[in-house]
Amino acid sequence: MTAEERRKLVEQARALLLEQVVRWESPMRWSEDDSNGYRKLAVAARQALAGDTGAIATLRRVFDESFFARTNSHNEYGLASLGLALLGDRESVERIRAVSPINLNRTTKPLALALLEED
Repeated sequence: MTAEERRKLVEQARALLLEQVVRWESPMRWSEDDSNGYRKLAVAARQALAGDTGAIATLRRVFDESFFARTNSHNEYGLASLGLALLGDRESVERIRAVSPINLNRTTKPLALALLEED
């Protein structure tokens, strides 16, 4: 992949993550105690956009914990996948590969993998 191709993929991933995180930040999305993790995922996505690798642990929770930030759409995997890809977390490639390509994940999964699996 050329530097220009990679730049375009990064721009696309950033734009898509930013568009989606705004939806997750809606106050109606979570309860006051945030026991379901929606707020934590939104914060981690913002951290990923800022290049903060401290978000990796929270983003991985989407894959590793059965009910963390879980929705019927499974779009939480898309947010986490893009965040991990932007942060260069190659250790999460297998997690992302296991995502079912439905809804938002039809777009985010191949984009995240393209960023992480480049030669």
